[in-house]
Amino acid sequence: MQFIPLALIMIPIVTALLIYLIKARTLNLLALAAQAVMTVLAVLYFIAYKDDFSQTAFVFGGWDARIGISLLNDALSMTFVFLTLLSWWLVQLYVFAWKKTQPTFLFFLMFLQGVFLGLLQTNDLFNMFVFLELTTLIVTILIAFKKAGDSFRAGLYYLLLNTSGVLAFLMGIIIIYYTFGTINIYAIRADMAAFADVRAVRFAYVLLIAGISVKSAFFPVFTWLPKAHGAAQSSISALLSGLIVKGGLYLFIRVHTMFEPAQLNIQLLYFYLGAAGAIVGAVFALSQDSIKQLLAYSTVSQIGVILMALSFDPTSFSTGAVFHLLNHAFAKMLLFFAAGIIIKVYKTKKLYEIQGLFKTMPFLAVVMIIAMLSLSGMPFLGGYASKSLIKYQLTEGTLMYGFFYASNVLTPIILLRLGKIFLGPKPLNHYFNHFFASVAMGLLALALIVFGIFFQPIFALLWSIDFSQVNPASLSSWLDYGFILGIAYLLYYFFLEKEKSIIDRIRHFSVSFETANILFLGYIVGLVTLYFIL
Repeated sequence: MQFIPLALIMIPIVTALLIYLIKARTLNLLALAAQAVMTVLAVLYFIAYKDDFSQTAFVFGGWDARIGISLLNDALSMTFVFLTLLSWWLVQLYVFAWKKTQPTFLFFLMFLQGVFLGLLQTNDLFNMFVFLELTTLIVTILIAFKKAGDSFRAGLYYLLLNTSGVLAFLMGIIIIYYTFGTINIYAIRADMAAFADVRAVRFAYVLLIAGISVKSAFFPVFTWLPKAHGAAQSSISALLSGLIVKGGLYLFIRVHTMFEPAQLNIQLLYFYLGAAGAIVGAVFALSQDSIKQLLAYSTVSQIGVILMALSFDPTSFSTGAVFHLLNHAFAKMLLFFAAGIIIKVYKTKKLYEIQGLFKTMPFLAVVMIIAMLSLSGMPFLGGYASKSLIKYQLTEGTLMYGFFYASNVLTPIILLRLGKIFLGPKPLNHYFNHFFASVAMGLLALALIVFGIFFQPIFALLWSIDFSQVNPASLSSWLDYGFILGIAYLLYYFFLEKEKSIIDRIRHFSVSFETANILFLGYIVGLVTLYFIL
């Protein structure tokens, strides 16, 4: 059983190599077979260790854990492992809907899965850096895979900015190793209390978090995300938004678990960074006239919401952050899948050129609405339960509660803008109809419904969380949701229905690579100032 984590890393990599070497389209089935084997292995592994994850530690070659390459799993990593496997299942089903799927594309897709699973399961910082850098390189290739000018520019922007973040992460690792004499995460955590006040350790924390912030698209270093999502193929946009960006949030939790004994005061900092991201991302989303750009900036906004939740306690499942991360992953993957089909059928990304979706593709319209309602926090859908958990961390009437409530209002406004594509006459007599793509989107919609109804038994089993406060059947839940929708509609009708010149200026606002790097350096300086001067 202890070798299963290694198998989860190597199986997709070996499969990728076979696909690349043989280059036969029939090897698409090999990718699915590999996915099935990995899923079975992951389930068996989880069943074997779910009662005691401390037994999962595995060190290569019998070396001492402080100096050897080691893998380790816990409830958090297994949650992300299952999310990764599910995401790749769905992306593979979706890309099979396109007859011209290239073996080279599948090679990079499967290789990325192996690397990402390595990132999730490693227990030493240097291998975390290696997997992080490999992820950056492969994602860059996938963003630029269309070989069009906009995809090349977006891929290069992503590569350079994320490389800056990864280098900051590496410098933090060097300081940690110099101070602790090890890069084993759990060994560092065990010694952290003794070094809590060492300035070098605090500076290492700043560098690690700065690198992770870029990867996670935190405010204000999120500028790569809308460029990458807007230019990449829709299947890759779905993977980026649904999972890859979440890898940065996973690292955020891991690093704070490692630094927990240092008792760093982080709540206010990350809550207000999250609030800024949630509001700024929503404002930019509302100004977009491209369906993919709207969804991309919406992702920035929802990452801000997740960061607000993580600020309360990044080492706990009880804040609702990981739950909302899962709900957002499912909803946004579904919406990006749908966007790809819409663009294929309507031959445009422009929202004002898309209409009559209900009549043209009713199934697509229904699953999109389920995802949108879940993101808006409708009771009996997944987004309601996770947002409720976040809300219960806050005290009504406080500034923090106000920021969170504002983010809840802005999300339905974004979705009202997107919802205009459902209305109008049927403009087409034919449409894209493929069984595998429909299955992928249907499963995502079903997951949001299941999480919204059965969240208590599912996550009480996985994470041992008490969900007794969350009651989607209560009258107060529906009244609160209706009130949010009412405010959202009024704001949309009076301020956004007729676009103002300021909206057009926001839409065309762009941050150059030079400015993005200045923002990144300013972000590091701000963190240093906070932890060394204030």
